[in-house]
Amino acid sequence: MKRIYLIITPFFPSQESFRGPYIYDQVVAIQKEGNYDVVVLKPKQFYSNKKDYKYEGVNVFFFNVYDLPSAMFPGLFNILAISSLKRKLRSLNIDLTQIAVVHSHVTVAGIYAIYLKKRVSTIKTIVQHHGFDVLSLSNGIFSKFKWHRNWVKNYGIDICNQIDLHVGVSAKTLEFVSEIPEIIIKSQYALYNGVDESKFHPVIGIKDPNYFTIGCIANFWPLKDQLTLIKAVELLVNKGFQNLRITFIGSGSTLQSCKDYVKDNGLNNYIEFLAEINHVKLKNYYNKLDLFVLPSYYEAFGCVYTEAYACGVPFIAVKGQGIGELIPSEETNRWLIDKGDYKNLGSLIQKYMENRYIQNLSHSININFLIHKFLIHINEID
Repeated sequence: MKRIYLIITPFFPSQESFRGPYIYDQVVAIQKEGNYDVVVLKPKQFYSNKKDYKYEGVNVFFFNVYDLPSAMFPGLFNILAISSLKRKLRSLNIDLTQIAVVHSHVTVAGIYAIYLKKRVSTIKTIVQHHGFDVLSLSNGIFSKFKWHRNWVKNYGIDICNQIDLHVGVSAKTLEFVSEIPEIIIKSQYALYNGVDESKFHPVIGIKDPNYFTIGCIANFWPLKDQLTLIKAVELLVNKGFQNLRITFIGSGSTLQSCKDYVKDNGLNNYIEFLAEINHVKLKNYYNKLDLFVLPSYYEAFGCVYTEAYACGVPFIAVKGQGIGELIPSEETNRWLIDKGDYKNLGSLIQKYMENRYIQNLSHSININFLIHKFLIHINEID
């Protein structure tokens, strides 16, 4: 009988929400390796009526958590959540000695890995960090209050110090863990959010040759900085590039201000705002693009960059973000800009329009290759 690779994640796609498709791809890649039986657990609030479900061949099982509103006092009711976890594992007929690895996504979920390791000392515990705010200090309406930040920080540090392996979606993400002096890292590993290249790949014949089309996918939040792209396009339009077309996908707090800027500056003929679309339909969207641009300046990695790249579409990003680790140093002046530098962004877009040079990456983005190497590393840690 295979040992169990237990994944505990607040993010996993369903028919109602497509959040967390990269974790789904990770699960499928682990299963393909054939070393483990993968079990996915997803926490839900105790009052939620959500039921266990299957998403594209993967069973997802819920257990209850008892979190206070607005991320206040995390961990206060862990004893109840752990009891719910134990009941779920019993209902699935999982003997704890069958579990080889507990892979928790985000720091707070690490508490369940720690509990299980205390029961079975041979279990290897993993926390995967998906953002630069590795302790979730900015979450909730109390994030500016010192008492709240101290509670969250101490709670997160305690979890991190009991974890065998810290995984970051980029080396930059792991730097944010290392910069917290109270955290003692036993082992760490940068696992880029790879792409399932059977889903994202070039499709010939759907690109409109009459236009140079730029795409951007992200929530409309200040940190995503879509306005920098809009201003860059405005510069190019004013220079006479009338064949430009830009499509944004996303929603959020800055969407209306971006729409207002487009309207006020006469850019409606060049820029389109689209509603969010199903993740599985993104392949055709990417393949209609000539270039993908996301000027986000607080980005741990960004799956959209590599999904576009897998479809044969180069991307431009901001320096100092996780995705920059994939750009060879000799090519950074082609593909990376400083935060908010719409003038240089416009220049880079123009240069690419005129030269169409090939974008190269310094690391593989194939999810199966990345997971194969990752599982070898897990076997090597104590």
